[in-house]
Amino acid sequence: MKDKILKNKELIVIIILILVGLLIGVPLLNQNLDVYYDDGIQHIARAYGTLNSFKENILFPNIISSFSNGFGYSWNLFYGPLSAFAIVVISLIFKNFIVAYKIFVLLCMILSGYFMYKFVYSISQNRNISILASILYMTFPYHLTDLYTRNALGEYVSFIFIPLVFLGLYNLFYTTENHYFLTIGATRVNFNA
Repeated sequence: MKDKILKNKELIVIIILILVGLLIGVPLLNQNLDVYYDDGIQHIARAYGTLNSFKENILFPNIISSFSNGFGYSWNLFYGPLSAFAIVVISLIFKNFIVAYKIFVLLCMILSGYFMYKFVYSISQNRNISILASILYMTFPYHLTDLYTRNALGEYVSFIFIPLVFLGLYNLFYTTENHYFLTIGATRVNFNA
């Protein structure tokens, strides 16, 4: 019975973080929001080129051959493939790269909040403090500036992994229980906390 109540509390936390993420992401619904500004155009073009490379049976395209008048361009050497692959998958569902980009950054917002919640909860064992910390993390000005002004997708995706690294370090030094762990670098992350 206690496990069922704890799982319901975890579900409530996830719902709260999704609602906060959706509230923060309301401006993304505006069709006049310029996602091409600053780095946005290159991330959308990189996802488009990655999809074209997939159609040419190139699974990990470092050089997108259709760019630069057929000479190719190496955008995927400068950025990790995770963001481009995620945008491509979402664009296959919604048939629009701009919508896919907006959905991806919204998912990044929610995931960064959730992992911050897991990190703070493992330290404090207090759900209210953990929810507050994750909401503050999601609404930090730099986080929002990367989302709405700079379109710095690499930095934005990194906001997901920052709490995971600290959670892994915390578990590495302060827990001795045997759990299922996800290894990130030299750290282990406990998802059962």
